[in-house]
Amino acid sequence: MKFNQWKIWLKSKPWLLKWFILLVLVRPIIDNLYFLKNISPFLSPLYITGVLTPLMVIYVLAKTKKPASTKLDRHMRFFSFFLLLGTFFVIVFDPLSMESFEYLLKLSLPVYMYFFARRFIQSKEDLDGILTTFLYSSVFVAGILMYEVVINPIRVEESRGMGRIQGSFGDVVSYGIYLLFSFLIACYFYFSKRKLVPMRKRLRTLLIVAAFALLALVNIHHIASYTIFVLILLLFLVYNFKTNKAAAFGISLMLFSLFIFFGQPIIEEKITPLLETDVAVFEGEQESGRLLHGRVGRWEYMAGIFTYQNIFVQFFGYPFTLKYSYHFVGVGSHSDYVRILFLSGYFGLYAYLLVLFSFFKRAKQTGYAQRFLAYGLLAIILLYSISVVPTYYPPFVYMMMCIFAYIALPFKMISKKVINE
Repeated sequence: MKFNQWKIWLKSKPWLLKWFILLVLVRPIIDNLYFLKNISPFLSPLYITGVLTPLMVIYVLAKTKKPASTKLDRHMRFFSFFLLLGTFFVIVFDPLSMESFEYLLKLSLPVYMYFFARRFIQSKEDLDGILTTFLYSSVFVAGILMYEVVINPIRVEESRGMGRIQGSFGDVVSYGIYLLFSFLIACYFYFSKRKLVPMRKRLRTLLIVAAFALLALVNIHHIASYTIFVLILLLFLVYNFKTNKAAAFGISLMLFSLFIFFGQPIIEEKITPLLETDVAVFEGEQESGRLLHGRVGRWEYMAGIFTYQNIFVQFFGYPFTLKYSYHFVGVGSHSDYVRILFLSGYFGLYAYLLVLFSFFKRAKQTGYAQRFLAYGLLAIILLYSISVVPTYYPPFVYMMMCIFAYIALPFKMISKKVINE
């Protein structure tokens, strides 16, 4: 979407919905003021946004018409029931603390953002508009990245003997989320605009975004982000061969040449040190709990606690013990699958996987570019969720639920041109 088209789209939205577009646009700035939460919650834009967003969502839901229900909506409501039930019992343990209020907002984020997105996303234009907004917001992230790489790192965290730059974000995952979604969106627009924009212009934009993504990758030293970037790149090449074999061959040749010249130093200096412990485990030099930077050991410990509980708690979630559970249902789990299991039990995890499967099935029936976008999103969700808690990060949830909302639209609301493109 060109800038003039984006401005027209932005102006066409009532303030009842426009606030969300502006929120996505400035979210990287808000996230970089993370440190203010340590001074006072009343000075922190993160806390202010965290409180105002669900209030605005509730207002929108009350003022707008409920969309026609689809199967994905029903599966999302099923998952929402178990997630909110677990969240309720998390809060019951300590209902009057600031920490419990913070967890209430974070744990319920995927639920209220999905049902808001269903009111917000009503067409492909809305989808393209919010994806373009995310790309514009990432310009700020690219600026921070360039400052850290060229001038001076703002904040460096040591991990596995390597220094990770992370700006003023809470952690390096925020950099990963912006770089991966930006790359996925740029690839999507490469396919979506193939009949409207010359390949040279589409490829130029894609290469610029990819260059910034690679620059971020080699400086945040995050193996999950490396893996997902490569997977999206491979998916892009597969789809490219289906639409334009000559272009796909040329791009593949260019990537192969770049790998020949720059690939080996990157692998030896940036990636191999991240895998040393895992390799040692497979060679029998380290215990299995050291896998994935010690996460496997943490999951084994947590699994022991979870399976020790009675069957009711296992099916509905650890919060039903009415014990302290923040460290199990938050970032401390280091896996979204484990986090959702602890929060909502076997029923909740099953319902979540059912949502992802339903999303996949519906995505198969959309347009070519939209399928690529949906499959790329699924790759990010499924792989990140192994060692990260992506649905705990608002920027991730914003894009995830907007794409989900588009796929959830009744097929009669998606033009034949999109379906058959």
